[in-house]
Amino acid sequence: MLQFESGIYHIRQLLPAEAPLYKTMRLEALLQEAGMFRSKYPPEVALTDEQWQEQITDADKAVFGLFAGDEMIGITRIILRGEQGEEGYLGQSYIRKAYRGKGLSDLLYKIRMAWAAEHRLKRVWVSHRESNVASRAANQRFGFVYSHRESCHWQDGQTEDVLYYVLEL
Repeated sequence: MLQFESGIYHIRQLLPAEAPLYKTMRLEALLQEAGMFRSKYPPEVALTDEQWQEQITDADKAVFGLFAGDEMIGITRIILRGEQGEEGYLGQSYIRKAYRGKGLSDLLYKIRMAWAAEHRLKRVWVSHRESNVASRAANQRFGFVYSHRESCHWQDGQTEDVLYYVLEL
C-alpha cells in the first residue's frame, strides 16, 4: 500500500472499511469550502453507504486520507480518465484549516503521482478556481503546465474561470 510520511503526518490510500471516514471528510469539505468545489452538496449528501463504499473500492479511483496521528485531517483523490484509462485527474483535495500552511499539500501530490506512476499513466490533469492561489502554487511545485480555462459557476454562487493544468509523465 502506498504511504508517505512527514513528521507526525502521513497519507495513505483509504481502506474499504474507512468509507464512513471518507464520507464525513468529503461532506465537511463541501460545507467548509463551498467556493472551491464544483460538486453540489445535496447530491453527495444523498449517496447511500454502498455508493460511498464504491468511491473507495472502484479500481478506476484512489481515495487517500491525510492523518495527524490517528485523526484524519484531509482527503484527496485521483481518477482514471481517457479512452484506455491512460490519464488521471486529481481532485477532491481538502485539508482542515487548522493544518493548512504546513506544506501538507505536497503529501497529497506525492501520493497521487506515485499512484499514477504505478498505473503507468501518460498524463495527469488538475484544475482549480482561478482565485485559488494555494492550489496553483501546489501544482506548479510539481511541474504542471497551464493548459486552458473555462467559465464555471461555483457552489458559492459565483462565476469564475476554472484553470486546467497538465503534466506529461
